[in-house]
Amino acid sequence: MENFVRDLRTSIRTLAKKPGFAIVVVLMLAIGIATNTAIFSVVNGVLLRALPYRQDDRIVTIWQTALKRGVEREETSPADFFDWQQQSQSFEEFGMAEPWGHLLTGDADPEAIRSWVVSPGFFEALGAQPILGRAFVPEEYQPGASPVVVVSYKWWQTHFGGDRNLIGRKLTFNDQPTTVVGIMPPDFEYPPGRELWAPRPRRDNDMQNRGRTFIFVVGRLKAGRTSEQAQQEMNAIAARLASQYPQTNAGIGITLVPLRQVLFGDVRPALLVLFGAVGLVLLIACANVANLLLARAAERQREFAIRSTLGASRGRMVRQLMTESLMLAGLGGIGGVLLSSWLIQVIVALSANRLPRLEQINLNPTVLLFALSISILTAVLFGLAPALQNTRLNLQEVLKESTHTTTAGGARQHFRRALVVIQVAVAFVLLVGAGLLARSFKALLEVDAGFTANKALALEISLARRTTEQRTAFLNQTLEKLAAMPGVAGAGAASALPFSDNQVAQPTTIKIEGRPSVAPEGDATANLISVTPDYFHALGVPLLEGRSLTKFDTKDVPVAVINHTMALRYWPDEDAIGQKVSFHSYGGDFTAEIVGVVGDVHTAGLEIQPKPEIFVSHASAIGYPNSMTYFVRTATDPLTLLPVVKEKIREVNKEQAFSSVATIDQLVARSLDQRRFNFLLLASFALLALILAGVGLYGLISFMTAQRTSEIGIRMAFGADRSRLLKLIIGQGMALTLAGVVIGLVASLALTRLMQSLLFSIGATDPLTFVAIAFLLSVVPFLACYIPARRATKVDPMVALRYE
Repeated sequence: MENFVRDLRTSIRTLAKKPGFAIVVVLMLAIGIATNTAIFSVVNGVLLRALPYRQDDRIVTIWQTALKRGVEREETSPADFFDWQQQSQSFEEFGMAEPWGHLLTGDADPEAIRSWVVSPGFFEALGAQPILGRAFVPEEYQPGASPVVVVSYKWWQTHFGGDRNLIGRKLTFNDQPTTVVGIMPPDFEYPPGRELWAPRPRRDNDMQNRGRTFIFVVGRLKAGRTSEQAQQEMNAIAARLASQYPQTNAGIGITLVPLRQVLFGDVRPALLVLFGAVGLVLLIACANVANLLLARAAERQREFAIRSTLGASRGRMVRQLMTESLMLAGLGGIGGVLLSSWLIQVIVALSANRLPRLEQINLNPTVLLFALSISILTAVLFGLAPALQNTRLNLQEVLKESTHTTTAGGARQHFRRALVVIQVAVAFVLLVGAGLLARSFKALLEVDAGFTANKALALEISLARRTTEQRTAFLNQTLEKLAAMPGVAGAGAASALPFSDNQVAQPTTIKIEGRPSVAPEGDATANLISVTPDYFHALGVPLLEGRSLTKFDTKDVPVAVINHTMALRYWPDEDAIGQKVSFHSYGGDFTAEIVGVVGDVHTAGLEIQPKPEIFVSHASAIGYPNSMTYFVRTATDPLTLLPVVKEKIREVNKEQAFSSVATIDQLVARSLDQRRFNFLLLASFALLALILAGVGLYGLISFMTAQRTSEIGIRMAFGADRSRLLKLIIGQGMALTLAGVVIGLVASLALTRLMQSLLFSIGATDPLTFVAIAFLLSVVPFLACYIPARRATKVDPMVALRYE
């Protein structure tokens, strides 16, 4: 301990003599440690921290598949759920959730709340308990039971300020006094996206409802059962159901997916890529610091030689140098933690609430321990190799050289050059990654969405507890009022508006008249969407063939319009107009004649290819959705008309609530948030890497030219041309750059394949990106070499010759 304290005092005195050097080193380390700490806080909060569920490794979600029509995972039907529950033996608990809606009324404005209705076994399968109150008891799942709800922590905080007396309080939901019996933990959110849970009694028509898929299923494996064993059992159940119900279940499989993968699978690849990127940034920072230490050590060779002559062992000197490195790393770590607290706020803001578990992203003890660990690691990375290099001395040669002419040995020079090559290679890898994301993002922005997004409003409403006639009358009256408003260019409504959070597009099994079967796996499928007649015109969707829907298309005249994708898939060589399709929906069994074909719309997102879609009139009683979304196109800023639009709708129903309100531009922008987040962060880290690599190359060339001042003076005294000297010095730097680019190119070809899932429309080895980055990574190092080279050629030969 005494030796460590003595080394610490010596290190403080040594670093105090060169405050500029210490500041630069600490700043570089702080940047590297801060980026790593900030991204680790995200990875830890989202991916690593325990879920609020007991033994979450035993929790699986269960989905149905239809691989022959490209569906790897989708919800199931009520009838299939109950068959799965009855026939499976691998699960301790088995439950399901159905999307629902609750209308809260009272003293304030009516509020539409997205909710889930859940079966017995749902909370038990998740192993989740409310932090206040209780979950549902068996009798509350019975038809006619007194209404109860469990609410989310966020909703409790925003609506009631965390008032614990909410438990047992009655609120009016769906015109019924409803008791709040529980409040879930802060990070409980499954299925995601809703804030309230209510019991779902078993319904009389559940076992007849097999073709429509909207049920989310979750199960808890029995102790000792593996996912593989459960998967085999569910495969056998799927085969039995396909044999028993060929019209709806032929080609339908079952897949088990761990809960963590469902919750975080979409963001996991991006977070791991970003975590790897900041690790590379830290590597560049350490290489830069190692180069600085080597340069400074060249000035201290006589000091080390004298110490060695006076009896200091090599181990003693290495220990001293490592103490200095630990001090620098410690200061860098402190600065990094302070800087990371700001970076975390920036990352959360950039995520636009698209990252799950945002409340878990913070500086907690685990993150601080990580920061401490990488601070120690950086000290070893940048300190050990220079310490070993600097204490390997030829005493006679060092002591013979004057103070000014002390030079680094050949091994040190090679080591410094290798560090710069590594920096350039790492920067190349990061820049290629950022370039691929930039090209991918640009390609996504160029996708034709199939509609006009600007100057338009989307307002979602609930139509629950209304008959078909009441729904039709309400929509007709409100749309008539909206269309007559000054500044409104068109108005329509649909059960699945593009990019909106309300996607009530019912995957429906269809039968085409005159065909026993369309696809090898059985009957065809399409998304069933209920729309008003003016929807296509208001949205700007082109009519390609036939006619659009009209107000005369009612349940007495069942007709449908399909999209271009459906026409190509099921009638590639014939006219779809006049064809008839049969399907089952909420209103019963229907046969509709196809009267028109409209252009494809990217309903679910720009990167998702349109699926077959059938559009039916809202007045036909076919779709019978519980909610619809208004689409209002305006001639001016849509947000300025929002209050009047709401007022016009409430003139028909003064208690009408809106569960979500946004412009279409905002919805499109939100759909790109995750990709924009990935690109901005990786591009920022790549730019930082480029700057650090440029600084490292600049420092090396400056050091090398300073050491060759006498040589340059002699060359110039003998008539050497300045331009040739300039080329000589720049050539040395560009040779290192070229080596780094080649190594980076090889590394990028291997590493960028890991981010293929983050790309759109381009490959991970896109040639244009690689060429552009190679050019960019030649320009910046050229400038880094040119500045010290030009300065060296401006030195007066006489001054250079007197340098010693």
